[in-house]
Amino acid sequence: MRLRLFAWPAWLAFIMIWALLGVRAVVAAQPAAGESQKVCSEIPTEIGNVLDPGVATPEDVQAFRKAVAPLRAELDALCKKDQAAFKLFKTKAKKVVFEMSAGATEPTAYLKEGYLVVEFYGGTFDARSFRQIVKKVLQGRKIPLGD
Repeated sequence: MRLRLFAWPAWLAFIMIWALLGVRAVVAAQPAAGESQKVCSEIPTEIGNVLDPGVATPEDVQAFRKAVAPLRAELDALCKKDQAAFKLFKTKAKKVVFEMSAGATEPTAYLKEGYLVVEFYGGTFDARSFRQIVKKVLQGRKIPLGD
C-alpha cells in the first residue's frame, strides 16, 4: 500500500514534466511571429500588402493568411520535384512576398526587383496550375491572362 502512495504522485509528476517538455518542443518548432519562414530551404518569405478593411472583410484576410502556408508548401514542392526550377529560384528570387489582391481567385506570380511576388485573395487554389505559373515566371516566360 505504501508503494502505491508514493508511486502515484511520482507517476503524475513524470507525466506533467513529460507534457511540459513536449509542449516546449512544439512551441520551439514553430517560428516566432514576424520571423521569416523560408521556401526552397533558403529563400525567405514575408506577407506583404493586405487589403484594407473597407475592401476585404476580416474573414477574407484570415482566409488569405491561412492560404499562405499551402502556397509556401507548393513552392517547396516545386523546388523538390524540379531541379531546374530550384536553380532558377535561387538565382532569380531573393525573397518571396505574398500579397492579397482583390479578384485574384487563383494565385498568380511575377518577378519584381528580385522578389517573387505572389498575389492571391485567399481560399483554395489549383496547386498544379500555381506551380506551372511560378515555373514560367522563373523562366522569364509571359503568363497569359486566365492561365
